[in-house]
Amino acid sequence: MRALRVAVQMDPIETMVVLRDTSLALMIEAQRRGHEVWWFTPGEVFYDSGVVKARTRSARVELNEAKHYENGAETIRALDDFDVILVRQDPPFDMGYVTNTYLLELTKALVLNPPLGIRNISEKMSILRFPDLTPTTWVGSDLDALEAFARRFDQVVLKVLYLMGGDGVIKLKASAADFRARAGKFIEVAGREPILAQEYLPAVSGGDKRVFVLDGEPFGAIRRMPQGGDFRANLHAGGVAEPAELDDGDRAIVAAVAPLLKQENILFAGLDVIAGKLIEINVTSPTLVQELKRFSGLDLPKAFWDRVEAMPA
Repeated sequence: MRALRVAVQMDPIETMVVLRDTSLALMIEAQRRGHEVWWFTPGEVFYDSGVVKARTRSARVELNEAKHYENGAETIRALDDFDVILVRQDPPFDMGYVTNTYLLELTKALVLNPPLGIRNISEKMSILRFPDLTPTTWVGSDLDALEAFARRFDQVVLKVLYLMGGDGVIKLKASAADFRARAGKFIEVAGREPILAQEYLPAVSGGDKRVFVLDGEPFGAIRRMPQGGDFRANLHAGGVAEPAELDDGDRAIVAAVAPLLKQENILFAGLDVIAGKLIEINVTSPTLVQELKRFSGLDLPKAFWDRVEAMPA
């Protein structure tokens, strides 16, 4: 296998949470295989007279909290100079994110996950394709319609559509005196974007599952447990990761979603599942592979690069 020139489009390298960062794990595995590793942020990508370029730097990386990276000299390079580009910056999935995908589509490099697939599979909206697999869901901006939906349940969860990590997620009781005021404010803050509402699943007190999907196949799972009375299990919101096993329900969900992932050439995805119900399809920058390896020994970065290296040049 020839050495690849790998660039990672990511948030600033100094902001990595070293013992949790999936991008770092992918970079370390690429480096271990003898590939060159470079990185840049989305804001450092630009189009100039027919060529998409970025302000890049090479890096040596390691799983060391004291010093996890050492940068090389900063260089402006055409993205066509790279063999593989990993899209690994966190949402919000706003028009800046979308515009960046348009630029990445102009490069000859192999971009993973593909820009078109990232645009087509909205992490919360894409579950609407699978109503039989999801909690009962509503999307819109009409407060009266939202209230009518919410009154069908004891409690509902409201979500801003294009954030991450449990940000912009609240739980409301439809019978509460302040429901309209709080829901109306939530819609107002979301602005022109609609919001998503779902029946609240009390089973979330027992955690949710992150189901890892690689090349359309289930790879492994971990559980995230909410802490301190918070109903959100996201690690970003204070949740704690625990071991978990794939079950038949998880495999059935993966089998249902896999044709969509294959259609959009998504190599690595993370499905969020609560009590056997599909909550999200994460394709922008799926996380938690370090936790998966610690709990189960399953090495997703190794399997990821095995598949990349097997792809046609």
